[in-house]
Amino acid sequence: MTFREQYENTLTVKTDTSAENTPPAAYFAGVFYEQQDYCAGQIPTILCGGGVKIDKPLTLSYTPLVCRMLLYTAEGEGSLLIEGQRHPLEAGTLLYLDRSRCAFSLHAGLPLWRFIAFSFVGGLFPVYESLADFAAFALTHVDSHSSVPRNLKQLLAGESGDALSFKLRDAGLLTAIVTELFAEKVAQPSPEDGQKKYAPYLRELKHYMDHHLEHPLKLEDLENHCHMSKYRICHEFSDAFGLPPIRYLNKKRIETAENLLLSTEKKVHEIALATGFENTNHFIHLFKKEYGTTPQAYREAHHF
Repeated sequence: MTFREQYENTLTVKTDTSAENTPPAAYFAGVFYEQQDYCAGQIPTILCGGGVKIDKPLTLSYTPLVCRMLLYTAEGEGSLLIEGQRHPLEAGTLLYLDRSRCAFSLHAGLPLWRFIAFSFVGGLFPVYESLADFAAFALTHVDSHSSVPRNLKQLLAGESGDALSFKLRDAGLLTAIVTELFAEKVAQPSPEDGQKKYAPYLRELKHYMDHHLEHPLKLEDLENHCHMSKYRICHEFSDAFGLPPIRYLNKKRIETAENLLLSTEKKVHEIALATGFENTNHFIHLFKKEYGTTPQAYREAHHF
C-alpha cells in the first residue's frame, strides 16, 4: 500500500455544511512526494506536504500512521484535540506530532484557517524526542526572529521529485526546523525540576531582549534595572545562555536581520534600523563576522 493510500485511509473529514463541497482527504496532505527507497527513513524524508486553506467549519480526524507531522499556522486559528484535551493553534504556532502514538483531530472554525503541513520520516527524530519531555506532540509559538517560517517557505518552494539533491535539501531544512523546536523545548524548565537552574531575573532579561531587539540597550541600563553590577550580570547570563548579554542580543539581531534579508525587499540600512543597529556599518561588520559575507552578498547568494 502506498503512503498516499495509507494517508487517505487514516483521515476522515467531517463538516457541518454540504458534503459535496468538502475537499477529499488528499487535499489536506498537500503534494505526495516521490521516494528513493535507499534513503527513505535513513535521512529526514518528506512524504507529503504543502499549504492548506480551510474557509468553513470542519473536523479532520486522524488515526495512527507511522510518520511525524509539522503544522505551522500562518493565518487564522484552528485547534488540536488529542488525548481528551483541546489546544488552540493560533497564528504563529508550530505543532510537531508523532502520528504513530495516538489518534487526534484538527478542528477548523470560521472564518479562515491557513496552515503549512508536512508529513515525514527519519531516524533522527526519535533521538530528539528522547532528549526532551515528549509524549506525543510539542507545540510552541514561533518568535519573530525565528528562522522557522523562512525554512518552511523554502520547503514549499522545493521539488517533490526523487532527485537526491531535492532529498538532501529537504533533510537540511527539516532538521533545522525540528532542531529549533526541540532546542526551545529542552530549554524550558521541567516541572519536576522544582526550581529553575538560574535566577528568575536572567529569564526575564532574556525574554525582554528576545522581544525588543530594536530597542537600544547598554550594560549600564542592565546594571540600573537589575540593581547589581554589570560584571555579575554578564557572568551569570553567560553561564545560563552561553554568551554575555550584549553579544547575545547582537546575535539575535543578526539572526533576525538574516531572516528579513531573505523574506523581505527591505534595504540593508532599513533592516539594520529595524533590528536595533543605529550604525549600518557596524551592522555590516557584525553580519560579515557571523556569516562570512556582507548582507547584500548573502541575500544575492540565497535568492531563489
